[in-house]
Amino acid sequence: MGISAVLITYNEEANIDQCLKSLNFVDEIVVLDSFSSDRTIEIARQYTDKIRMREFTGFSDQKNASVALATEEWVLVIDADEVVTDELAAEIKRAVETGEFDYYSIPRLSYFLGRPIKHCGWYPDNVVRLVRRSKLRFPDRLVHESVIVDGKCGMLHSDLIHYSYRSMEDFTRKMINYSRAAAQQKMSEGAGVSASDLFLRPWLIFLKKYILKQGFRDGMHGLVLCVLTACSSALRYAMLWDMIARKAVTEEQTGGK
Repeated sequence: MGISAVLITYNEEANIDQCLKSLNFVDEIVVLDSFSSDRTIEIARQYTDKIRMREFTGFSDQKNASVALATEEWVLVIDADEVVTDELAAEIKRAVETGEFDYYSIPRLSYFLGRPIKHCGWYPDNVVRLVRRSKLRFPDRLVHESVIVDGKCGMLHSDLIHYSYRSMEDFTRKMINYSRAAAQQKMSEGAGVSASDLFLRPWLIFLKKYILKQGFRDGMHGLVLCVLTACSSALRYAMLWDMIARKAVTEEQTGGK
């Protein structure tokens, strides 16, 4: 029983080499790129010839398209900023050989500004990534896509390494993009914004991450991360408020048409 590793990419030259290098145990690597302007494709060609181009239409839609290109029975869904350790690779191969379960959850250890984060609600960040291809699909969401599966679930124990934010500039860029996508998702669901969403909710998120989830145990990295997570929540609802206000102005100008 073979394994297809699938990943979607856009301008991932800083990450993709170490990611693809860690996939030397799989039978097929599928890269679905959104017309990168850097060296992403050049680097990817060193590891696979199954590279396809597609305009980005949302994370879930893009990942469903990448899975559709896979040909092996098992699919390992991975992001370009993630790395499979040797220990996890061995576990994955054993899981596929036994075929006891239909999909597997994997603990993910994320790095923030060069340091692994063991608290703040970040670890263990169990994610479903190894799935029988026939059982796998992603729901229609713009952001925070998650796998929809059916069948028996197993648990792997070795960490998937996630180099999520390498610099403050990287974090800020991703925070803006994710906040915008999350606001658009809420807008499509008809969500509104209250004063507590903008002021109280960020404070509660900070207290939860820093105190209840023991972010203080990650030192200054934990403090900065918890503050930024709270700011991200405020930004998301501020963007949603702005979208709602702009929509109201447009409808007023067009007579609701």
